[in-house]
Amino acid sequence: MSLPKYAEVAARIRAQIADGTLPPGKPAPSGEALSHVTGYSTLTCRKALRTLITDGVLIPGTSPNARPRVPPRGGQAVADAARVLSTSLASRRRAAGLTQRQLTEIVGVSVTTIGHAETGRLWQSRRFWEHADKGLNADGELLALHDAYRAAADPAYPAITTGDAETKTTADMPPTAAVTVSGPVTCITITWANGTVTTVYPPETPARPADATPANWPRG
Repeated sequence: MSLPKYAEVAARIRAQIADGTLPPGKPAPSGEALSHVTGYSTLTCRKALRTLITDGVLIPGTSPNARPRVPPRGGQAVADAARVLSTSLASRRRAAGLTQRQLTEIVGVSVTTIGHAETGRLWQSRRFWEHADKGLNADGELLALHDAYRAAADPAYPAITTGDAETKTTADMPPTAAVTVSGPVTCITITWANGTVTTVYPPETPARPADATPANWPRG
């Protein structure tokens, strides 16, 4: 039996990933580009890309308009670290009794930015996570989770977490050898190339302070 057209396009992308034409981290062709190559409609080619995202073969782009891409090496660890980071932000905001719009007043970004961060579209800068950490009184834990995610996605990322979730970045920190996630939100363990092991614990959902309002919470 012949495959549906969208499945043929998806099979083409799978083959390119398998033979190295599309290496880890590289964006997939756009629906328009695939349409030009295959002769199928752009809608059909976009359906193929959505199917590959659903199957975990591709991951969403780093911004709403970015093309989906091949997962980086250690893709599951990256996905798990991203999930822990985004859900921790959302849980802290809800525990504080804040809406996304109220959090924007504290952090100084758009509602769209907050929404993307809470749903795993993690294109925000480290400064955003510094401000979110301070604004939600996370005592460095959100920032530590951000650095663990970045370390999983990029082995050369110069970040390490020490002590009570105090995060430091330097140009000469060793690259990571592996990043693992224990359980759904238990902990993230970073094993550095020099053998040092760092464990980052996601925060428990904190109790809402009695005076937690956008007017009196610290701003980033």
